[in-house]
Amino acid sequence: MQNVIGFRKKASGSAESRQQRLPVNADSAIAELASSIMDFQSMAKGDIGNAVQMLGLAAQHARQIAMQLRDPAARQDFDEHIARIERLLDVAREMALDL
Repeated sequence: MQNVIGFRKKASGSAESRQQRLPVNADSAIAELASSIMDFQSMAKGDIGNAVQMLGLAAQHARQIAMQLRDPAARQDFDEHIARIERLLDVAREMALDL
């Protein structure tokens, strides 16, 4: 028969043989990726904690500035804004603890 095609046998480097070797490399890659994720997560937690702390210091500084205001209405408005910021910072501190 002339219209029969003879196919070669599978090469030893075929996809099936590579899939059998893949888990060893994949396991080490997954472990390395998981380690990197944990490192980034730890760094992010530290950065969030630092940001909340810096915002807290800024709120304290704003309180000191508020004491220097002579206009009672402006001072009360400023104090209300600072109080709201401090409440939000308290929420941020609590959320940062849950990370």
